Amino acid sequence: MKKHLVTLSAICMLSACAGFEPDYVVRDASETSVPSWTVQKKAHKADSSPDTKEYRYFVSDAHNVNQRLCLKAAETRATQKVASEVAQEIMSRFEEKNKSEDDTAMSKLKDKVQQNIQVNLHGTAVVGKYWEKRNYLKEKGAAKDYTAYKCDVAVKIKKTALAEAIEAYKTRTLKQLSADAKKAMDQAFTDYASELKADN
Repeated sequence: MKKHLVTLSAICMLSACAGFEPDYVVRDASETSVPSWTVQKKAHKADSSPDTKEYRYFVSDAHNVNQRLCLKAAETRATQKVASEVAQEIMSRFEEKNKSEDDTAMSKLKDKVQQNIQVNLHGTAVVGKYWEKRNYLKEKGAAKDYTAYKCDVAVKIKKTALAEAIEAYKTRTLKQLSADAKKAMDQAFTDYASELKADN
């Protein structure tokens, strides 16, 4: 029995390893190799300016058969990521102070915070663009043979501008809360904005 389990495990591992082979061939690209900044934790490397510590960086990707639309979608997603990650930071602080166990209410509140931040988010600038033209091949495991672009875009936003925006969005968010939750949310916004200002 043990022998069968070992054999089955080996087959599963080999299958998993085989699954890592891409189902496409890169036919063209904007650079000779994939830039390091396409990974979120290295997104700041897309910016060659000397004041990178004054900014927050976000990177996202997209796929499309049209190169221009692909790059535009990646830029839009990277900008949305700013609002999403800020909302996540604020909500984690809020939950620590509020101690609510209503997951549904917390999820809805996070969505509201994210929307309030995203609606009037200004000051993001594109600092990096990378694209690949890929031929997806059925013989390599793709659903069908087709050509499409895969694009990565990095954006930056100044920490002070983000802190100011957060202060403005705080008022709108607080109006949507019950009296019990307002104090904790007010503190969560204030703490995060203060952290951004201090992190320069």
